[in-house]
Amino acid sequence: MEYHDIGENIRKYRKRLKLTQDELADRVGITWEMISRYERGESSPMNQLDKLAKSLGVSAGDLVDSDSVNVYQIPLFTSIPKDFIFKKECTLTYYNCPTWVTKLDHESFVVDMGIVESSSLLCSSNGFLFVSPNCKLSVNDIVLVSKDRKLRIESYNKRENHVIGKVVMQEVGY
Repeated sequence: MEYHDIGENIRKYRKRLKLTQDELADRVGITWEMISRYERGESSPMNQLDKLAKSLGVSAGDLVDSDSVNVYQIPLFTSIPKDFIFKKECTLTYYNCPTWVTKLDHESFVVDMGIVESSSLLCSSNGFLFVSPNCKLSVNDIVLVSKDRKLRIESYNKRENHVIGKVVMQEVGY
């Protein structure tokens, strides 16, 4: 196991929380220089692993998992964010996604079906919706919209002005 991989994970989770190295160091009880050394793979973080994990809100296993560095995660919404703004800054929850989703739109996100009104346009009322806010829309595309302070799935028409994004995939839950 290389310390570089652990350092990459520390950096990834720190940035996800929008913490500086100094802020993380304060939470762990060490210096920012030490956090920097961990992130560069120059020092072993093993003696501080539990404190680092707790401070970052992850498990120690998440920090040592070298595969997690290459996994692309997108924001996951299990509740409707304030003002219906579906940006990564509005959630601390992420979901592993297929690479093609991120290539389609780097601002894609996932919505738990539990916060969306049931729709005959979907194959299931539980699971997840992958939504692309920047995809070009065509008439009859399936879109996520906000209406009456609720999320709905509708077929797109050019008059619709509350579109949050195009539904590019549904993952069905059992």
